[in-house]
Amino acid sequence: MIKLIATDIDGTFLNDQNEYPVERFNQQLKQMQQFGIHFVVASGNQYHHLQDIFKEKSPVNTFISENGGLIMHRNQVIDAEPLPQPQLTMVLQRLTHDPAFADSSINLSGRNGNYMEKGDRLSDDPEMQYYFSNIKFVSDLAAVQDEIYKVNLISEHAKVAPNARYLKQILPTEFQATPSGFGSIDIIPTVVNKGTALALLEDYWQLNPNQVMAFGDNLNDAEMLQHAHYGYAMKNARPELKAQASFVTNLDNNSAGVFDVIDQVLTQVNE
Repeated sequence: MIKLIATDIDGTFLNDQNEYPVERFNQQLKQMQQFGIHFVVASGNQYHHLQDIFKEKSPVNTFISENGGLIMHRNQVIDAEPLPQPQLTMVLQRLTHDPAFADSSINLSGRNGNYMEKGDRLSDDPEMQYYFSNIKFVSDLAAVQDEIYKVNLISEHAKVAPNARYLKQILPTEFQATPSGFGSIDIIPTVVNKGTALALLEDYWQLNPNQVMAFGDNLNDAEMLQHAHYGYAMKNARPELKAQASFVTNLDNNSAGVFDVIDQVLTQVNE
C-alpha cells in the first residue's frame, strides 16, 4: 500500500510551460487524502516559490525545499539544515575569486528571501523572477543575515556539467555541487539531499520506504528515487538518472507522466 507520494517539480510535475492539470490533480489529491496517502513536493527550489506554484490552486501542505535543506509541513518546520556562516563565507570566497565562474551568477537561498548582488547580470532576467520569489538585492552576499540553505550557481547550460565536476574538486568534502536543471548548480551540505529528507518524513509519519513512491528528472533527485521503493525517473529524465531508477514513467512531463502513474495507484487502491 502506497502511503507517501513525493515528486520533484520542474521537468517532472510541471510541464515545460510551468503548468499542471489543476482540476485533475485536485481530484487526485482529494482521493489521496481519503486513502491516507501523503503528498509531498520535493524540490531544489525555495519554499516560498513552491508555495506560490500551488497558491489558490491546490491545497498542498508538505514541502521538501532546498533539496532537503528545509522541510515544512502545514507551515511548521520539520527539519532545517542552514549553512554555518564560516562555511558559507568560505564557499562564497572560492566562487567569487575563481575566474572559472566569472560569467556565472551567484545567489543565496534563505529562509526570508533569495539574495543576489546588485548589478548581477541576471537581475532583470524573467526566468530568475519566476524561480526566485522575494529576491533581495544586496551589496555583498557575504554580509547577508539570514538562514541560508543553498548557494546557487547559474551558468550557461553547456558549462553546468564541467562546472559541477570542477566544484567537486575545489570544495571541501562536506559540500556537494548538484546540477538541478536550467543552468543551475546547487551547492549544499553533503549530508543534505531529498532522500534523507524523505526518510525524515517517513519517521515523522511512521512509514517505511516500501510504502513510498517518488518521481524525478534530474541528478538532484537520485537519492530520493534510490530511497523510495517505487522510484520513478521521468521519461524525459537525464539518462544517468534513468539508469539508476527502478522505474521509468511511460509519459513525459509534457504528457502528465506523474498524474498517469498516480491514477494507476488510485485505481489499484479502489479495487
